[in-house]
Amino acid sequence: MEIVALPAGDGPDRALVRSDGGHRKPSTRTAQRLERAQQAAFAALGAVSSYLDADEELPAFFGRLSETVAGLVGARRAAFWRLGARDVLSLQPKAFGFPPASPIHQLRIELGSTQQSVIEGVIFRDELNLQQGTSPQLDALWREVGLLGIKNSIAVSWRAGDRRIGAVVAYDSRRGFTSNDLWVMRLVAMATGLVWQYKEAEDELGTTAVRLEEAVAARRRLMNNIASGGDEARRRFASSLHDDSLQLLTAAELQLERMRAEANGSHQAVQFDQLKGTLHKVEDSLRRLLTNMSTETLELNVDLHQAISERLESVRVQSGIETQIDLRLPQEIPPAIQQILVKNVAEALTNVEKHAHATRVLLAAEPVDGGIKVEIIDDGTGFVVAESVHMPGHLGLLAMKERAQLAGGWFRIESEPGSGAKVEFWVPQSL
Repeated sequence: MEIVALPAGDGPDRALVRSDGGHRKPSTRTAQRLERAQQAAFAALGAVSSYLDADEELPAFFGRLSETVAGLVGARRAAFWRLGARDVLSLQPKAFGFPPASPIHQLRIELGSTQQSVIEGVIFRDELNLQQGTSPQLDALWREVGLLGIKNSIAVSWRAGDRRIGAVVAYDSRRGFTSNDLWVMRLVAMATGLVWQYKEAEDELGTTAVRLEEAVAARRRLMNNIASGGDEARRRFASSLHDDSLQLLTAAELQLERMRAEANGSHQAVQFDQLKGTLHKVEDSLRRLLTNMSTETLELNVDLHQAISERLESVRVQSGIETQIDLRLPQEIPPAIQQILVKNVAEALTNVEKHAHATRVLLAAEPVDGGIKVEIIDDGTGFVVAESVHMPGHLGLLAMKERAQLAGGWFRIESEPGSGAKVEFWVPQSL
């Protein structure tokens, strides 16, 4: 029979026996070595993957894994070395087999030092050559850095893809290290690199989630501050309008009535009546403005569906515009979101009343993508959207956009002169 030896490569040593029939089958001794190597590999991968299911910190994980590596390759000691930002190798906590007083815990090995060629070649380029169960170059490195008493050692590169994380090192094997031991350690290093990437990604995701939550909280505070500031400004304006302007206007009407009575029968009576009618129109306009600006009208004493329906009905009654409504609102909507919906709907309908010259208006609302989408469509004269922010009386459109965006939503306008307009916005169902 012909003995055919295969190179070790990245797997365990193997020797195959060619039988007379031309088939190859492993010898009993080789099969046993192969089986032991496979068992060691499964144990190594199991030890690494167990971290994903275990609730333990990284130092404890590396301590446990170092002990597992030592057991798998027959070493008395094992350690993970981490490559720092300045190309300095330092020991990961909980190295196995080294007492607390060992100088290895204080070692810092710089890649720019005289040991660079050994570290780069033996470890990071996987050029380690075994001679009598050890790596003479690696053993010399440990003696040079002050780690005495090391009988033999092997090391493999610890990577995450193309990124160098550090090295996995085993020390002091009673029987001497073999190429199978190197193969097992490479599997450990590869799997640990994947776990390291997973842990970093998990930490980054956690950090991002925290920052996102902080941003959401900041947005909530900003929105509440703006809403509070706007409500306070409206409250002061409404108070000033009611206590000052409307009172003066009422006094002027009373004075005008006395003057008309004194001018009874003269040609000035007609002019007084016309002036009185003008003052009534001004007063009605100011009172409507007072109603719209009052923060009390924004405190919903009825459900959201009814509040929107009543606002649309007021458009029909006061302006004669034909209305159509299609509301499909969720049952549970936070008060802050209800406020945004009512304010934006009221603003949009006010624009239709004042500027659109429309005969019909449609208002629709429905749940979309975890929020509420609202559309207000009219058949009025339309306008150039790009010029809308500069048009008198259209600042409400900008307020609607800012209100929706501050809540984490969006706002859009579609319109052309002579083609009506569509205003739509979306806000999340919860802040």
